Amino acid sequence: MTKKLAVIAIILLMPLMLSGQALAKEARFGIVLPLSGPYAAMAQEMKNGALLATEEINQSGGVLGAPAKLIVKDSQLKADIALRRVKEMVENDKLTVIGGNLSGAISLVINEYACKNGLLYMSYCYNSLPVGKEYCGKGFTSAVIPYQNPAALASYAFKNLGKTWMSLSADYRGFHDMMASWIYNSDKLGAKFLGNIYHPLGTRDFSAYIPAILAKKPDILVLNNYGADQIAAIKQFAQMGLTKKIKIVISKTHLHIAKEAGKAYDQNTYGGATYYWDMQTKGGANKKFVQAFKSKFGTPPSADAEAAYVGTKAVWEAMKKSGTASDVATLINTLAKMPINTPKGEERFRACDHARQQSILVLRGKGAASKGWNVFQVVDEVPWQDTLQSCANNQKNLPYGKVPIPGK
Repeated sequence: MTKKLAVIAIILLMPLMLSGQALAKEARFGIVLPLSGPYAAMAQEMKNGALLATEEINQSGGVLGAPAKLIVKDSQLKADIALRRVKEMVENDKLTVIGGNLSGAISLVINEYACKNGLLYMSYCYNSLPVGKEYCGKGFTSAVIPYQNPAALASYAFKNLGKTWMSLSADYRGFHDMMASWIYNSDKLGAKFLGNIYHPLGTRDFSAYIPAILAKKPDILVLNNYGADQIAAIKQFAQMGLTKKIKIVISKTHLHIAKEAGKAYDQNTYGGATYYWDMQTKGGANKKFVQAFKSKFGTPPSADAEAAYVGTKAVWEAMKKSGTASDVATLINTLAKMPINTPKGEERFRACDHARQQSILVLRGKGAASKGWNVFQVVDEVPWQDTLQSCANNQKNLPYGKVPIPGK
């Protein structure tokens, strides 16, 4: 090749070379959410939280001198599809930073893939990434470990609502973990467990379970389920007068669930959550977050929206702080060391297992007294130190991993 031809070849290749360099430097984060399926409404809340965080980071100058790019794919709440979408982002889009999810079980599948392929995984949902064999140092969760909500709720319920209890649980990994926490804390706090009833995901008629519940005469009925299942159960229990006889305590609840359930989510119904838009916080961060979210999406943010907002913002901030958008080891080290500014105040991902150090709220329904989106009363806020096990315990899956799960 002559010198002239070589120069021409270089000139022709320069756009491709520059494009490749730009692609390598561009800050990109790919998330997978069940935007269709039984948890679609909650997944949309997560998507909205992630979009708001990305918009805010771009309004402040972007990441590494360019706009941050959020890639969103639908998992349909199916593990095989979720994993396929992640692989597409890794293989086709060359991503090294992934996140999302509203299923603890699916999160564990993706975390395993992230561990084997050297990816950073920022999960938005309740899951056990920091626990036992699941922990590999690549995953973070901007929510909490499933055992934390029941630990907070049990301390409140067995002190204020009664001492005998039974549970109605969706037959799913995350809800098994919640039940184990209830059983352990029940024994520790001197309460009496009267048994559990399982129901399949997607149950809409709970009337058949009511006679067995009434026969046990518990002070408290614990619900370990979510989404449309939870809405259906709350409405039917209220219609059949169950809430007048038994206190309902829900391991993980949601703003939109209480709104949809309406007056059925009454003052005899309690739920656990990591966030409520009207909670009292220090500083103005929560007020600013709520105003921005309402302005963009028309409703106040839920706990799912807040978790996605915090997780996404943390990823973008870690890229800015570390100076890299793709070096996984550097980004993990940065996330594990830096404070994260959340609507609840300054928090951290614990360095030893990447669990988010945040409080749990005990919420009481307002029922007919609800006005608009003001559907809950915060009756207790339990600090993370009272619910999150030590890293040593998490590493050994103690104490909850040793609790026998009824029927399993």
